[in-house]
Amino acid sequence: MRKTFVIAKRNIIEMFRDPVSLVLCIAFPLFMLLLMQILFKSIPSTPDNFQIQNYASGICVFGYTFISLYISMQIATDKNTSFIKRLDISPIHRYNYLFSYYISSFPMVLLQTTLFFMVALAFGFPFNFNLLLSIIYLIPSAILYITFGIFIGVISKNEKVTGPISSILISVIGIFGGIFMPTTAFSGTFGTIVNLLPFSHSVAIATELQTIGTSCIYPHILYVLFYIVLLLSITLIIDNKLSKHR
Repeated sequence: MRKTFVIAKRNIIEMFRDPVSLVLCIAFPLFMLLLMQILFKSIPSTPDNFQIQNYASGICVFGYTFISLYISMQIATDKNTSFIKRLDISPIHRYNYLFSYYISSFPMVLLQTTLFFMVALAFGFPFNFNLLLSIIYLIPSAILYITFGIFIGVISKNEKVTGPISSILISVIGIFGGIFMPTTAFSGTFGTIVNLLPFSHSVAIATELQTIGTSCIYPHILYVLFYIVLLLSITLIIDNKLSKHR
């Protein structure tokens, strides 16, 4: 565990070497919230799904996808430096390296989430006990997208590849996650596929806590946890195979 924290400290130092990207990554959901508030203020009658208590948490989750992109680029960049080569001949296991990104990215998640809801409260987001629950149950969603970032970084040869792959992921989450439109609008086979994927479930918990209460936690949380375990297992298997060919 100590080795994991050592590498996590190194990851944080690397993050601060690119402060512009770090700030933009953290500030993106704030920009999206401000933009949508400006747009909705110009609409005479705002639909219910665009009331701030119904869409703000989704925007927060959408912001996690950019942390995912940031992590994937960090891992892919390491592949083009001597760091990975030194890591492979050191007594530090590759798992320590990959798990270190959960530790190093978590402060980003906390800062992004805290700033986001502070701004959301200023725009009329309900200040109640469900707000605290929303933040707590956003943590598994954040872990899911950190895992996606690690996965993309592992399968990418360099940072030039991570951009297109992450862009696809961001677009899929925006559509299938119910960020910009309610997933209840999808029906039939497509609706079933959307429900089987983790994206809508990662958004639904925090969003529905404000409207229907704690009864929304299950089964959404089970989908999120299942995909975290599944994706992390696949990532470790792929990384193990790739490391043998280096």
